[in-house]
Amino acid sequence: MYYFKRFLIVLLIGMLGTLMLAKCISANGIPSIVAGQSGIPRIDFVDVSSWNGRLLSDDFKKMKDYGVKGVVVKLTEGKYYLNPNARLQIDGARQAGLKIAVYHYSKFDSPSEAALEADYFLNHVKQFGLSRETVLVNDLEDAQTQQPTVTASAVVFRNCLVKSGYSKHMVYTSPNYITVTKFDVRLFGNRNIWMASYPYQPTSSNLWHTQYGAWQWNSKTNFPGVSGLFDVSVDYGSTFLQQAKPIEPQNTIINRNQQKKYNDNLNGYHRDGKGWYWFEKGKRYTGFKHYMGKYYWFINGVRQNNQWKKNGRYCYYFGSNGQAVQGINKIGQYQYYFGENGTYFLHINKVLTIKGQAYYANARGVLTLYQGYLNANTGWRWYEKGKLYTGRRYYRGSYYWFNKGERQNNQWRRDGKYRYYFGINGKAVQGIKKIGRYQYYFGENGTYFLRVNKVLTIRGRTYYANAQGVLTPCKGYVKTDMGWRWYEKGKLYTGFRYYKGSYHRFNKGKLQNNKWKKPREYTN
Repeated sequence: MYYFKRFLIVLLIGMLGTLMLAKCISANGIPSIVAGQSGIPRIDFVDVSSWNGRLLSDDFKKMKDYGVKGVVVKLTEGKYYLNPNARLQIDGARQAGLKIAVYHYSKFDSPSEAALEADYFLNHVKQFGLSRETVLVNDLEDAQTQQPTVTASAVVFRNCLVKSGYSKHMVYTSPNYITVTKFDVRLFGNRNIWMASYPYQPTSSNLWHTQYGAWQWNSKTNFPGVSGLFDVSVDYGSTFLQQAKPIEPQNTIINRNQQKKYNDNLNGYHRDGKGWYWFEKGKRYTGFKHYMGKYYWFINGVRQNNQWKKNGRYCYYFGSNGQAVQGINKIGQYQYYFGENGTYFLHINKVLTIKGQAYYANARGVLTLYQGYLNANTGWRWYEKGKLYTGRRYYRGSYYWFNKGERQNNQWRRDGKYRYYFGINGKAVQGIKKIGRYQYYFGENGTYFLRVNKVLTIRGRTYYANAQGVLTPCKGYVKTDMGWRWYEKGKLYTGFRYYKGSYHRFNKGKLQNNKWKKPREYTN
């Protein structure tokens, strides 16, 4: 199909570069065909993709003149691609009076991925308004799908289509693909197999793969008047053109008519039309299973969805897709945490830091945002509603300062118009403190802030705190809250002192007025 075309080049023949014009053969042995040549197999239908461009009804009418009855249009690929020309190609073929089918280019490597790709395909089939009579084709050729589980994966893909009401289906593949993968075509019915295989000289007298529904016999066919090359097929009575009776939906993993040996050896993850199951040597399994990087829980083979389960001392939750959840998940009205390191189990009775936020998980695992002082692995931290906090906080009789949650030690910090110093234990200091070469005063009344630009009396001694808060004992004549006082080294002075050209008498720092004093009391 689509990818077979991408590597086609014309063989250079001969030393002079002469091209073979009649029945030209490419380097990969695929002959170039012109529709209408004598002796070639019938061209009952073609398949197209975005590679074929914007085909209109006139293009398809010209194909119809050469016996074409139907067109299979590529719709999707994997879980990521939609053919941008699909709408135009479908409408053009329909207007030309041709039958329409659509195909999905598969990339799945497991049954679970096959189910997801089937859902992706079906979503676009429905968006295009294609009826349930439309034949849906699974294109199996990509190397990524060549897994030992490919048969089981294709069954899952087919059953998803059937369950959604699209019971007409086909599988496109090749003999080499079957040889490599041991793909079991018997599970799909020969009429539903569309085989691709290109003879060196295709002739109507030597038809290949007649046991199947259709044979794609060339991928380099030109229709006169239509631009490009096309894949062409002869139909032997396929579901597509002959509208053969569709297969009935299956209620078991494989057809009951298949060999008992196949059933007895069934292993692993499978899906029927109703749900997902796990088998061990043909028996339904109960318990925990790891599959494709995810954990699941099965009871009597049935995958458990939206369920709490306990395995040993750990508790798990399996979501709507049956997978054990990780990270923070809201289940009901509460949030829970299941780790992000491949452990998947519920975390309980602990403080958890998740993406910069702190939570407490109680005995039932219910998460609440953490508040307050927490001794984390990286040291003491302060949280507000689960977030690392910056600023001042009161804790057990002391103030602390936090920067992005980290406690600050031996640091100056400003909070509004006030400055504080936080010591070696992170606590805001009080009283007189020597920091570096200088002394500072931070109060003793629970305020903790640095005093600046004022006279302070501390334990009977008086100091002056300058604009930086540096303390020096008061000396000389100082105006205080009590009035003018004389200090010597921070202490109130009694005796004589010379001040501005005169001698004055002070008693406990207070200036004495209108009083006699004996000379012997004079002191230098």
